[in-house]
Amino acid sequence: MKHGERSAPMMAPPGAPFLAGEGEMAARMREFDWASSPVGPVEQWPQSLRTAVSVCLASRHPIEIWWGPEYARLYNDAYRPILGATKHPQFLGRPGRECWGEIWDVIGPMLDSVRDTGKATWSEDFPLMLMRNGYLEETYFTFSYAPLWSEDGSVGGIFCACAETTSRLLSERRLRLLRNLGAQTAAAPTASVHEACEHSLRTLAGGREDVSFALLYLLTPDETEAHLEATLGLDAGGPVSPRRLRVEEEGPWPFAEAARTRRPVHVACAGPATPWPGGAWPEPSREAVVHPLFRSGENALQGFLVLGVSPRRALDAAYQDFFDLAAGHIATAVSNARVHEESRLATRRAQLGADVGAALTRAEPLGEQLRQCCEAIVKHVDAAFARIWVLDPARDVLVLQASAGMYTHLDGAHSQVPVGALKIGAIAQTRQPHLTNDVLNDERVGDKAWAAREGLRSFAGYPLVVGGELAGVMALFSRNALDADTLRLMASVSNSIAVGVERKRVEDARTLAMAREQAALAEAERQRSRLESLFMQAPAGICVLRGSDHVYEFANPRYLELIGGRDVVGKPLRDALPELTDIVVPLLDRVYGTGEPFFGDGLQVPLLRQGRMEDCFFNFIYQPIYDASRTVEGIAVIAFEVSEQVRARQRAERLTQELAVTNQDLDQFAYVASHDLKAPLRGIASLSEWIEEALTDKMDGETRNQMRLLRGRVHRLEALINGILSYSRVSRIREKVETVDVGALLVESRDLLAPPPEASVVIGKEMPTLQAERAPLQQVFLNLMSNALKHAGRPDVRIEIHCADAGAFHDFTLKDNGPGIDPRFHERIWGIFQTLESRDKVEGTGIGLSVVKKIVETRGGRVAIDSEPGAGATFHVFWPKQPRVLP
Repeated sequence: MKHGERSAPMMAPPGAPFLAGEGEMAARMREFDWASSPVGPVEQWPQSLRTAVSVCLASRHPIEIWWGPEYARLYNDAYRPILGATKHPQFLGRPGRECWGEIWDVIGPMLDSVRDTGKATWSEDFPLMLMRNGYLEETYFTFSYAPLWSEDGSVGGIFCACAETTSRLLSERRLRLLRNLGAQTAAAPTASVHEACEHSLRTLAGGREDVSFALLYLLTPDETEAHLEATLGLDAGGPVSPRRLRVEEEGPWPFAEAARTRRPVHVACAGPATPWPGGAWPEPSREAVVHPLFRSGENALQGFLVLGVSPRRALDAAYQDFFDLAAGHIATAVSNARVHEESRLATRRAQLGADVGAALTRAEPLGEQLRQCCEAIVKHVDAAFARIWVLDPARDVLVLQASAGMYTHLDGAHSQVPVGALKIGAIAQTRQPHLTNDVLNDERVGDKAWAAREGLRSFAGYPLVVGGELAGVMALFSRNALDADTLRLMASVSNSIAVGVERKRVEDARTLAMAREQAALAEAERQRSRLESLFMQAPAGICVLRGSDHVYEFANPRYLELIGGRDVVGKPLRDALPELTDIVVPLLDRVYGTGEPFFGDGLQVPLLRQGRMEDCFFNFIYQPIYDASRTVEGIAVIAFEVSEQVRARQRAERLTQELAVTNQDLDQFAYVASHDLKAPLRGIASLSEWIEEALTDKMDGETRNQMRLLRGRVHRLEALINGILSYSRVSRIREKVETVDVGALLVESRDLLAPPPEASVVIGKEMPTLQAERAPLQQVFLNLMSNALKHAGRPDVRIEIHCADAGAFHDFTLKDNGPGIDPRFHERIWGIFQTLESRDKVEGTGIGLSVVKKIVETRGGRVAIDSEPGAGATFHVFWPKQPRVLP
C-alpha cells in the first residue's frame, strides 16, 4: 500500500454485509461462531438485528446490543474499554448475566422493563460497581436502553448507547474536597498547629470515598521523631497509628524514605492481620501513600501525611494528583498555623516575661506572687497546669506554694514532696531539669493512666537555684509538644522565679526580723516596766549594783526600809552602808569575779537604823548580771529580813535543850520512882505470903481471902506503875524501823498471851509486810488482844484479826464476840485510867487502850471502834503504809 492511500474495508462474509468494517470488533464478529451462541447463525438474524449491528460497528460512540431473552451481548470498539481487563473478549455473544453478574441485580430489572413495555429508559451518571479489573470498581455511566423491534412487532433486543462519566464525577468530587481544604485554611487563619491538623482531617472526612483513612504526623524540632497530631478512620495508638515514630526506625510507614526522597511513597497493605479501613466502602484499603509535608515557601520538612487509597479505585495519575494537591493544602494550613503560632508564641513569651516580672515585684505574699506566675505560664505557654514548690530547708521538703490551670488545689499527695521522692523531688535532688514530650512513655511520670485520660503530652520541670542553693521546683504539663524555644524560655522564666523566691524570702526574713525586733523591744520595755512595778511592790528587798565598786543603780522601797530609809542610789555600797563593808563587800567581790551566785541563809550583820546599831539577820541572793558578751556587769540582790525568825529559832533551840534535860530528868525520875515504888510493893506481897504460910492453921477462909485481895491490890498498883511508865515513854522513845511480817508478829503475840483452850484467835491470811518499829506495833496488838480476852465475859471468846487496804493506810481490824460497848463510851475508852467495869470485877489499869491510841497516832495513824451492846466490838488500827520520818 502506497503512502497516503486508505486501506480497503474488511470484506464481510457472503450474506452478512452488515459485519463489514476495519475495527477489532467487526473482525471478531465476522470470525465468531454465532451458531453456538444464544443469538444464533448470522444467516438467521432478523433484519432489525442486522441493522442495529451495522449501526453499532460503524459508530464511534460506545454501543452495546442486548439480544434475545438471554440478552446476548454485542458491542463495538468504543465500548470495549468499558469492559476493562477481565471481561473482553470472552463474553462476546454470551448472556448478559455472565458478563455483568456483579450488577445484574441493578440492570437486569431495567432491561426486563424495556423488553416488557417497549419503552426506552435514560440514566445519567448512574453508579455501578464493576468487577472489570480484578477488584470491585466504583464507576459512573450515562446510558439509554431502547427497544429493538422485530419484524413480528415484538421487542427482539435492546439497543444501549452509553458513556462512562466516572472520570468527570470523580474529578468534580475531589475538586470540591480540595476547595473545602483551601477554604478551611482561609477560614481559620489564627488556628493553632494542632487545631489546623484536626481541622484538615475533619475536612478530609467529607471525602471518605477517595480518602479511606488518614494520619497526620508532625516532626519534633530536631526532626528525629514524628508525633501523631490527628487521625481519620483510625484510633490513635493502634498498630498502624502509633503516637510517635522515630523517623529513621523501621515502622508501619516509610518516613525515612519520604524524608530522603522528598517525594510521596506508595505503601501496600502488609496483610489481613491488620486491615486498613476502607473509608466509605466495606472492603479494606489495599494501598496508601506517605506524603512529606514542607513549610510554605521553605524547604524545611515539617511532617508526614498518610492517605489511604480507596479500595474501589486504582491509584492512577489523576488520583495521585488529587493526593498531591490535598497534601499541599494541608501542608499550607499547618505551615500557616505554625507561622501564626510562632508569632503568637513570640508575643506570649514576651508577655510571659513581663507578667512574671510584674508578679515577682508586687507587694504581696510569696504564695500570691507565685500563683500569678503559674497563671501567666498557663496563659502564655498553653500549659494544662503549672505548679511551684518552695523548699523548706529545715525538713528537706518541697512545699507546694502555687498552682494554676486544670488543678489549683494546694493539698493532696503533691502538697509536700520530700527531696528525692517522685519526679519533683528527683529534680530538686539532682538540680537538673527534666523535659519530655512523651509523658506516656516516660518512666519518671508516675500515673500514666491519669496522663492519658487528661490528654497530657509533655512535661517540663526546672530546679529553682540561686547562688548554688536550691530554692524550689517549677513544673508544667502541656497537651502540646514543647519546642526548643519554649523550653529555653521556661528555663529563663525558672531563673527569674528562683531569684524572685530568694529575694522574697530575704525580704520576708528581714521584715520578720524587724517585726520580731520591734516586738522584742516592745516586749522588753513592757517586761522592764512590769518588772520594775513588781520590784517596787515586792515584799522582799531588791536592789541592783553596777560595776566593781557595787554602785546602787536601783533599790525598791522594801530594801530602803530594811536599811533604815537611807538614800543609796548612785552611791557605792562602801559609802552608802559603811558598817557592812567588811562583811558584805567580800561576798559581792567574789560573785562579781567568778560569775557564780551566792545564797546567804540567816547572815548576821550590824545595821544602822534610826541612829541605832542593830544585829540583824537576812536571807539573801547575790545573782550576777551579764552583758551581751557574757561578762558580769553587775549584781542583783534579793534580801529578806529573818531577824524575828532567827531569834525565835534561837529561843526554840534553848527551850528544846531545856526540854531534853527535863525529859532526861523525868526518865531518871520515872526509873527511880518505879524502882523505889516497886520495891516496897514486892516486899508487901512477899510479906503477905509469909504471914499466910506462918499462920495457915490459924487463918480462916475470910482471912485468906483478905490476904489474896491484899496481894491483888499490890499487883494492880505495880501494873499501874508499869502502865504509867510505858505511857510516858511512848512519844519520847523511838526505835529503829525494820521490816516486819505482821502475820508472823500476830502469831507470836497470840502465843505470848497463851489464851485458854476454849478461846480462839483467828488471824487472816492477807497480812502485809511493813517497814515499822516492831516493838510498838506488837504492843498495840498485844494490848488489843489482851483487852478482848479480858472483857469477853465468856469462856468461848473468839477474836478475828484481818487487814484491808485503806489508801495510804492498812486497816487492821480486831473483832471479838464479847458484850459490846455502848456508842456513848466509844471516845471515853481511849482515855487514860478509863474503865467501864469495876476493877474488882475485871482486873485492869485503864491504860492499855490509851497506850494503843498514843502509839498509833505518834506513828501517823489513827484508831476507831465499831460496836453495839450485845454485838461484840471491832477495833480499827489505821497504820500508815510509809513510816513517818521524824525531824
